[in-house]
Amino acid sequence: MKLQLSRRLWVISQVMRQLWFVAAIYCVAGIATALIGILLDPFIPEGLGETIGADSVGSLLSIIASSMLTVLIFSLNTVVQASSAAASSATPRAVGTLLEDRTAQAALSTFLGSFIFSLVGLIALNTSLYGTGGRLVLFVATLAVIVLIIGILLRWINYLGRLGKVSRTIEQVEDQAVTAMRNYRAEPFLGGREFDGHMPGGMQMIDPPKTGYLRFVDMAALDAVSRKLDADIYVLERPGAFVAPGRHIAGIRMPQDAKVAGEDVIAEAAGAFTIGHERSYTQDPLYGVTVMSQIALRALSPAVNDPGTAIDVVTHLVRIMEAGEKPDADREPRYPRIHMPSISAEEFFDAAFTAMARDGASMAEVVIHLLHACRALGHTDIAGFSEMSEKFSTLTAARAKETLRFQSDIERIERAAGRNNAASPVSFRKNNPEQ
Repeated sequence: MKLQLSRRLWVISQVMRQLWFVAAIYCVAGIATALIGILLDPFIPEGLGETIGADSVGSLLSIIASSMLTVLIFSLNTVVQASSAAASSATPRAVGTLLEDRTAQAALSTFLGSFIFSLVGLIALNTSLYGTGGRLVLFVATLAVIVLIIGILLRWINYLGRLGKVSRTIEQVEDQAVTAMRNYRAEPFLGGREFDGHMPGGMQMIDPPKTGYLRFVDMAALDAVSRKLDADIYVLERPGAFVAPGRHIAGIRMPQDAKVAGEDVIAEAAGAFTIGHERSYTQDPLYGVTVMSQIALRALSPAVNDPGTAIDVVTHLVRIMEAGEKPDADREPRYPRIHMPSISAEEFFDAAFTAMARDGASMAEVVIHLLHACRALGHTDIAGFSEMSEKFSTLTAARAKETLRFQSDIERIERAAGRNNAASPVSFRKNNPEQ
């Protein structure tokens, strides 16, 4: 299964997830629905509209227009407040997942599309664009829109109670992070070969055109460049890295008897790297782990002081980090001349637990849950996790013992740290009845 997108498809997928795009689609659908009656008017038998009562459609459209505008403004207010709540109670990095929420997008887009539909319908009615048959088509379409509005309103009312809450924000971040982690496990080098960090001689270096975060690497575009030059390309930075002009992001190793690559080819290779102001989940499995850790840090701050949320985040982090299947070792890479660095187990553990172990060192319950998480991850078959589990358990316990003063808490942590070498793993899966 092809997991990696081209840059063009990735940009399209990013646009399609935006609220304005979904709203625009609903608006176009509303306009088309309102105007379709004009096209179908000649095919409707005369007098049928008067028999059914299509003349009342103007009143129905007026009611929809006035009510949907009010509901739309209220809903937009609610989403803005929920975004502010998510930014303050979780982390600003989680706001994007809320704005991409399908339920919120469907509700807002339906309300806006219904308002546009009723507005266009009223304009067409008042300018006598509809005949008797056209009014009948508009009447049937209006009834269908009313049914759609009722369904969306019921779903929206049920959903409003969760919108912007920390628990819902955590779930949304986990969904994005698990998807990114599964893609990473399936193709850890984005379809290329592993780059062990050893730089061959005679490399032509590629620099980023601007400062920012590396959001996406178009492996197919790099592969096209490598084929054109009959050269190997070594990617030095993975998506998620902070890059700037003067800091190399890749290098091209030409064949020994070949000329150097021209500036146009270098520019083409540089165009395969998308740089922006924020990181993206798509090719960056560390980003979701980092965002989850930041939510826990906010919960552990003196202003919030909510260790329960931090413990809940640890559980979600374990599920994220163990997600996905091991790649097929016998499968040939799709881009054999593109070399991509790996993400070490230490980087995963560091992004997930280091800051939490530091800020939660004074809370025995948080430390104990961190130790349980390390123990659970240590029993997975993911390369390097067993060693990192032992290392981070030792460091976490040492931090806590340096911070805590009450002897009973220290003893509890020592017992939890000692159990990390036991043979039986701790389960953090969603179907665990002990959660």
